Amino acid sequence: MGKRARNERKKRQEEHDPGHGRGRNNFDPQTSNADRDDKIEEKSGDDFISRLPDDVLQRIISLLPLRDAARTGFLSTRWRGLWQSGLETLEKDVTMDDIGQEIGYFLDDAKKLGLLTSVPKFSSILSLIEHCRRIRFNFGDSGFLLATMMPNGTLHLDFYSKRNESPIDFELLWTSASYYTLPFYDAFFPAVSAFNYVRSLHLIAVTNLTSEAVSSMLSQFEFLDNLTIKECHGLHSLRIDIRFAFTKLMIFDCLQLKFLHIKSNQIYKFWFRGLLPSFYYESYRDMEDAMLDFRGGPGSDHFEYKHSLSLRSAIRKARILTLCRWTFEVMIRQYLAAWKGLPMFVFSELEELQWIDNEVDEHNIDALIFFLKSCPSLQKLYINIDPTSYREPRTRQNMDLVLDCKRLQCLEIVQLEGVMENCDKMLLANRLLDVVSKETKIISKSHENRIWKFEVSLCQQSQIQQPLLQGMKHYMFVELNEEESGKLSSKHSHVDL
Repeated sequence: MGKRARNERKKRQEEHDPGHGRGRNNFDPQTSNADRDDKIEEKSGDDFISRLPDDVLQRIISLLPLRDAARTGFLSTRWRGLWQSGLETLEKDVTMDDIGQEIGYFLDDAKKLGLLTSVPKFSSILSLIEHCRRIRFNFGDSGFLLATMMPNGTLHLDFYSKRNESPIDFELLWTSASYYTLPFYDAFFPAVSAFNYVRSLHLIAVTNLTSEAVSSMLSQFEFLDNLTIKECHGLHSLRIDIRFAFTKLMIFDCLQLKFLHIKSNQIYKFWFRGLLPSFYYESYRDMEDAMLDFRGGPGSDHFEYKHSLSLRSAIRKARILTLCRWTFEVMIRQYLAAWKGLPMFVFSELEELQWIDNEVDEHNIDALIFFLKSCPSLQKLYINIDPTSYREPRTRQNMDLVLDCKRLQCLEIVQLEGVMENCDKMLLANRLLDVVSKETKIISKSHENRIWKFEVSLCQQSQIQQPLLQGMKHYMFVELNEEESGKLSSKHSHVDL
C-alpha cells in the first residue's frame, strides 16, 4: 500500500513538473537559455583579453584575415582603432636617409597593382580596405613609419616615435617648379615617377627626426592635389612654394606652428584647426572653402594684426567659411580706428558661415552683426558658443558703424549651438531679428539633437525676468517634434572634421 502511494505521488509530481527528479538530465529550454545568458553576461564582465596591452592585441589582430581584423573595431571602444595598426603588414628595417627611396619603391609596387592608375568603386569601407597596400619601415629604436596606399591615389604616411620626449622645433619645406597640371600616361612617358600618380598625401606625426627626409620627399610629388598635415608636434614653420595645380591644404592640431608661408597658384580649399600662426599667403586664386578654427588663440604671445593681413584678403571670396569672432576683430582692428566703409569687408559670395565665440554679450553680438552686414548672399548661419574658446583682451572698438546693407534676404536658417543659457539665446535671437528677413528661421539645437524654433509667442512682458530682455518683442523658443526637427536641422560643412 505504501509502495502504491509513493508511485502515485511520484507520478503526480512528474505531471506537475516533468523535470522533477531527473538530476543532470533535467533540461528546460527557457530556464536553460536564461542561465546561459546570465553566464555569458557574467563572462563578458571578466573580459581578460581586452585588458591586454595594445602591442599584444595588435599582434593578435595581425594574425587575422584582413576583413576579420577590421571587424574587431566594432567589439567595443577598447578595440576601436587597434586593427588599423595591428593589420599584418610587410616590415623592413631602413634608415632615415632611405625613406624617400623606399617610399618610391613602395609606390612602384602599388602602381603595378593598379592602385595609382585606376579609381574603382567600392561598396563598403571593408571592400576599400581589402584593396589597400601597407608596409612598415622600422627606424631601429627611434620609431617606425606606417605607409598605406589607398586605391584612390591617397598615400598615408603615419610616423610613430618610441621616445616620449618633449617636441623639438623643426621646419617642413615643400618647393616645386613644375608647371604641368596632370600626369601623362605611361604609354607616352614610361619613365614617369610613381610619385606623380599620388593625388592626396596625409602626413601624420612627423617629428624633428624625420622632417628632413619628409621635406626632401615632398619635392618629388609633382602633381599632388591635396595635402593634409596632422598632429606634427614640434612643427614650428611650414613653407609651401609650388607652381602646379595644388588645390587643397589641411592642417590639424599642429600646436607649435608659429610661421605658415603659402605661395601657390590654385588653392581654393584651406582648412586649419589649431593656434593662429604668423600667416603669409600668396595665390592667384582666392579661397572658396576656408575653415579658420583658431579658437585656441594666437600661436605667439607677440602676435599682431599685421600677421594676418594676407589671410584676410584670401577669404574675401569664400563661399564656405568658419571664423572665430576674436580672429575677425584682429583682422579689422587697424580699419576701425579710421573707418571709411572700405569695400574690402564685403564678403559678396559667402553662402555658409560658422561663427565661433566664447560667450554671448552685447560686444560679441555687435561684432557678429557687423560681420553679417557685409555678407549679402549668406544662406546658412551656424553660431557655436564654446566657453573654452580664446578670450582676447578687450579693446575700445566701435562696432556700431553703419554699413550700406539691406536685410539678409538670402538667409534661410540661423542655427544656435554650443553652451548657452536660455536668456543668452533670447538675447542673441532678438538682436538677429534686426538683420534677417521675415522668412529666416532661427532655431536652437541641443547636444541631444533636440530642436527649438524661435517664433512669436503669447507670453506677457511681465513674464520676462532678465533686465537685458526687457522691451523686446514677444518671441520665444518652441520645441519642435521629430519630423519638423529633421526638416530644419542641418550641419555646417566643417562640423565633423
